[in-house]
Amino acid sequence: MGMNPSDSASRKVLLGFLNEAADELYTQADLPGSLMEWVLKVNGDQTVSMPAIMGKIRGVREAASMQVWHVNRMRPRYNQFNWTDMWRNFRLLNDRALQQTVTNQSVGVLTVSEVESPPVVVTVSGPTPFASRVNEVITMDAVSKQTTNNFLDYDSAKKDRVNQFDITLSDIDGKVLTVIPNNHMESLYQIYDVSSCPWLSQNTSVLDNYLEILYKKRLPWLSEDGDEFPAVGFDNVLVNKILQLWAEEQEKTEVAAAYDAKASRTTVRKVEDENRDTEDMVSLVAHPHDTLQKRTGSGIRRRYSLYAGRKY
Repeated sequence: MGMNPSDSASRKVLLGFLNEAADELYTQADLPGSLMEWVLKVNGDQTVSMPAIMGKIRGVREAASMQVWHVNRMRPRYNQFNWTDMWRNFRLLNDRALQQTVTNQSVGVLTVSEVESPPVVVTVSGPTPFASRVNEVITMDAVSKQTTNNFLDYDSAKKDRVNQFDITLSDIDGKVLTVIPNNHMESLYQIYDVSSCPWLSQNTSVLDNYLEILYKKRLPWLSEDGDEFPAVGFDNVLVNKILQLWAEEQEKTEVAAAYDAKASRTTVRKVEDENRDTEDMVSLVAHPHDTLQKRTGSGIRRRYSLYAGRKY
């Protein structure tokens, strides 16, 4: 590309291409090493925020009974047959900047462990009593700074760069509202509505309410030479993705298509090579239609679902 990573201006451009390439590659597939498991205690009939390290959820099951939960978005709740939404279901509401709801609508308090040089610049946005949206910029030249505006809520909390320490946003009473991780550019939490069944709002035994969650690690912002892409062993693929984006910028469509094909081909081969080490299971389950009426005689055919396809 003819750029020197030691030059600050060139490095900024290279990091832009790198992180765009990393995002494209990371969303292309669940790459080996990108999935993790977590055990959480969650009460039923509540709205919960997932930890900041969590990316997209791939599966949920009860830790004790091992029964699988469903993960849906908001639209199925408004279907005609929506009773299943209340039973063993995680409903993704949205991604929010806050991990907790604002209860004291006043000034916000930003804190950091140490003042860095140059100071980190934080931008918070949200409605105030006199405006639908206000952007306020705070320079963290002290370990604790207050916002000038009285925010009713916060739509976003971002900073100007990857830094050394997490930055915490609290209300005036000290309640933590959100945390901007030091290796990310903004705070982002997934908000889920937990179904009311089969659990009550209060757990009745020590085994209740524990869930095992399979999730994809959140992609960090890559900026330092020692930073690692969440899927180890894909450095050469990232190089090809960067060169693809660079060729697109230069309007060299054929070169860009060649690098894109090479990156995709290498990714598929690496994923297939990883899958050869493990055993995969295929589950056959009765079609829900079979439970609607009593099966009599041989006139009713059994129907089975095989993942996305159906076998009759």
